[in-house]
Amino acid sequence: MKLKLALALGLVLMAAIVAWVFFSPNRVITEVTLQGEFEKLAPRNIEFLVEPYVGESFWQLDLERLHADILNLDWVYQVKVKRRWPSTLVLDVVEQTPVVRWGEDGLLNQHGDIFYPHDTTPYQRLVRLNGEVIQSRDLLQKLAVFQNAFSPLDWTIDDLTVQADGSWTLHFVSGATVLLDSSDWQVKLDRFIRAYPNVKPELRKFAQLYDLRYSNGFVIKGSPPISSESTERPKAP
Repeated sequence: MKLKLALALGLVLMAAIVAWVFFSPNRVITEVTLQGEFEKLAPRNIEFLVEPYVGESFWQLDLERLHADILNLDWVYQVKVKRRWPSTLVLDVVEQTPVVRWGEDGLLNQHGDIFYPHDTTPYQRLVRLNGEVIQSRDLLQKLAVFQNAFSPLDWTIDDLTVQADGSWTLHFVSGATVLLDSSDWQVKLDRFIRAYPNVKPELRKFAQLYDLRYSNGFVIKGSPPISSESTERPKAP
């Protein structure tokens, strides 16, 4: 009986020692591991934020605050912050990947999320999207759909705007502009793509705007003034 009691007390004491060693408040962060591939993000900016945490208690470290601070940096898309026993802080950072511009000052990543770095000058050649913030993901998808539709004509979009009424204004590298409303837009777009090769060269030469917002045709406008052309006599949009 005494042997069993002594054994039990020994196990309890050993467990307490292990727990103290593992969870000791004296254990501090002595090493930081930064993981990720960076092109625009400067690792020194992360190091500057992390430096005050080195030497802090391993268990009492405020991971949520550090996570928020790093996520606030330019070009950070995602970050995971975790402890690695016995004394390491691990940071896994994913950098933003811009695919288009958003308005005057923003960029859009591949997921349709908007971010605002301090300097967007190197990305002025990207396509620009314009609309309400809530429309960013849908507009990015529409850009892919529209660009694919105009590929047979070898037209390249450089600006896409969704208007307040839900219609779209597409501007192309060539200088041409297309107006398209949301009512049966796929039918109207397909009709234009099929009909355009038959548009007279003299009309194409001066064309500046193609208005597809008609139920049975489209209108070509330009400068100097040119006549309208449609698949049928267009009705008012």
